[in-house]
Amino acid sequence: MAIQTGFSRMCITPPLGTPISGYYEARFTKGVLDDLYATAVAFDDGKKQSVIIALDIIMLSQEQCDGYKKIIADYCNLPMESIFINCSHTHTGPMIGKDFASDLCGLPAYEEYMGIQMRDAAAYALQDLCPSKFYAAESKAERISFIRRFRMKDGSVQTNPGVGNPNIDHALGEPNETVKLVKIVREDAEDIFIVNFGTHPDTIGGEEISADWPGFVCSTIEDAIPDTKCMFLLAPQGDVNHINPNPKKGEEIGLHDTFDGCPRGYDHAIHMGRVVAGAVLQICDKAPEIEADSIEFSCKTVHTPSNQENDRLDEARKIVELHESGRDAELPYKEMELTTVVAEATRIVELEHGPESYSFTLSAIKIGDLAFMGIPGEPFTEIANRIYEASPFETTILCCLTNGGDSYFPTSRAYEEGGYEARTARLKKGADNIIVEGTIELLNEIK
Repeated sequence: MAIQTGFSRMCITPPLGTPISGYYEARFTKGVLDDLYATAVAFDDGKKQSVIIALDIIMLSQEQCDGYKKIIADYCNLPMESIFINCSHTHTGPMIGKDFASDLCGLPAYEEYMGIQMRDAAAYALQDLCPSKFYAAESKAERISFIRRFRMKDGSVQTNPGVGNPNIDHALGEPNETVKLVKIVREDAEDIFIVNFGTHPDTIGGEEISADWPGFVCSTIEDAIPDTKCMFLLAPQGDVNHINPNPKKGEEIGLHDTFDGCPRGYDHAIHMGRVVAGAVLQICDKAPEIEADSIEFSCKTVHTPSNQENDRLDEARKIVELHESGRDAELPYKEMELTTVVAEATRIVELEHGPESYSFTLSAIKIGDLAFMGIPGEPFTEIANRIYEASPFETTILCCLTNGGDSYFPTSRAYEEGGYEARTARLKKGADNIIVEGTIELLNEIK
């Protein structure tokens, strides 16, 4: 029996006044630039069913994900392990639960509404099942994703040190510009494109709602190819973003400086979405068919030590107190360095009483020789590359911020180098090896 596939999309745009997640400052929804969605793709092999849901929000904790998965599982009669929730990480979306950087909380009524919309997206996708064939290919989206960590000429490491900064020596790594496409051709129904690419969706800023560039990936593809629906899944992006430290002539168009010294712009988000969509359009008609005869799904829990530094508590408390009382000007930092210091201090204070370790659930769905692999955090590009190289599958769609998302996953080397991600990570050095080993074990188990 051919795998059957279904598609659905439900709007999750929040009401005015909803707290917006991201950054270390309070923001509240003042308008809508473009709508947010919960997009679902369902799979059925005649014996098992599974659903992938893509959400236009910054992230969900594992506890929040488990709550939403239970709502979906109970309503759709699915095993919890068969549900795969990926967050796009847009920084212009609603806050869910407590803010990671303040005492702000999301709106309970909106959070309940989002659960209903996710539930219905899954249910409608399961009602939309049609026999399908699967195809996969890769392309490149060049010059829209850049390593954001730099060794400076004085030997220090900075995240987002500024465009054209003469004190930059070199970038600490290389971006992965690969765009992955899974194309699903259905009998008597619209085709489904699942697109996977990784860089931070933090291109806009402000207090108006937007799905950022991932939303434009989908809308551009759907406008370009009739009878096609698109889902976007975010690939690992912990150390990459849209900021080009040495732009060529014209590449700065559509960008303007914002509160933290980082250039952002709505037009640039549109540009990035079109570049990724363009990479898909180059390969979609030539994608070879892949084996897709059965569905398997599984999860694996790994444990990582937490990054406690109680010997620095006094200093950290002073920084947090100044920041929360609106006295950032009294701190000897500005722009991204201020963000880094405040975030680091917040991490130290919040981990004063533990936990001593964190548990993370890795998630995988296998469809023939295709694997969707989910990691509940923000891994660095190098970590993703290690997983791709070791994966036993012909096609591996690796997703960050899946079924949870509570921390950056820096490389062990990054802890020695410094920078925003390593200084704020809630996990101790060595967590990268635990995540990579657990992920590869899970992929081999379901192969």
